[in-house]
Amino acid sequence: MTATSEKTVGQKGFSLVELIITMSIFLLACAAIFGVMRIATIQKNTAGNRTDQLRSARIAVDYIRRDALNAGFGYHRAGGNAPDDIANALFGLPKDSDSQRDLMTSIIAGNDINTNSLDPNVRTDIVAFISRDPTFNDGDLINYTKIGNASATAFVETKTGAAANCRKNDLYLLESDSGTTQIVAMATNVVDNKKIEFAVNDPLHINQSATASGESKNLLMSTTGGGTIKKINLISYEVTNDGVLVRKIYGNRNGTEQIERRELVYGVSNFQIRYFMEDGTILDNPSNNHNGRDNQIKMNSVVQIQVTLTISPNTNGTPDAQGAPVTIREFISTRNLRYEAS
Repeated sequence: MTATSEKTVGQKGFSLVELIITMSIFLLACAAIFGVMRIATIQKNTAGNRTDQLRSARIAVDYIRRDALNAGFGYHRAGGNAPDDIANALFGLPKDSDSQRDLMTSIIAGNDINTNSLDPNVRTDIVAFISRDPTFNDGDLINYTKIGNASATAFVETKTGAAANCRKNDLYLLESDSGTTQIVAMATNVVDNKKIEFAVNDPLHINQSATASGESKNLLMSTTGGGTIKKINLISYEVTNDGVLVRKIYGNRNGTEQIERRELVYGVSNFQIRYFMEDGTILDNPSNNHNGRDNQIKMNSVVQIQVTLTISPNTNGTPDAQGAPVTIREFISTRNLRYEAS
């Protein structure tokens, strides 16, 4: 018997056209699923980044609140004398219109100073705060009994050992016993725990020459008798052009770098400070950007500040970030400006 091949009836394979159509549908489905997953991932990451960003903003406002509340604590009511245009050198404020020494008041204001790439239509503010460091020397003041100079370097002397806690690069307010002269200065050397030197060309360019003349001369050379030494904290806040809120701490550090820079919040599109004055007025710029002593001293009449911080939704420069800008507004008392009259 001869074997014969049999043809299976009712069975056939996919045609090429059917295979192509099936694969196309499958790929379209995969692309749709991938797109949905990508959007979900972006939204999840954006929400997470947004939460972190807002948390950082709240922490930053807490820093500002603490420094604003401390402003003026233990400091002199009128402020401390410093070289002309010191706010330009330290904070980038415009140079003033006179050649007099400046007053470094407990609050220093800069209105509409920095540009911002996240919102080209605004300029952001700068604010600085000064207060006494209550932890220095166990909270006790240091008295100096002698003033002198070695060439251009001014110095004060204390009783033996009284300056044991003083260090190079400390930032001080020197107050004469007469109560008429207050000077902001940076220690450049401490000798034998009793002699503190204030040479020119200190890292912050605050000290003036003992042998200069006029407004360029160190005011210590114009005083007689003794006085007190207070270590002070100087802290400023500003937003960089690329939208980073930065806290800067000046002096009181080891090494040559005397400005500590801490980045607090990214994606800041606006930063504004308003000042509530004793007479009930509300001003953006009480001191005309620290222009002249008559304007600078007006900052001592601030009773409250309003901080406004705007966070941009687009923190990474891409269109993936979602949401609207968020504005945080805080009102902060500056009570120590009134209570700490020296």
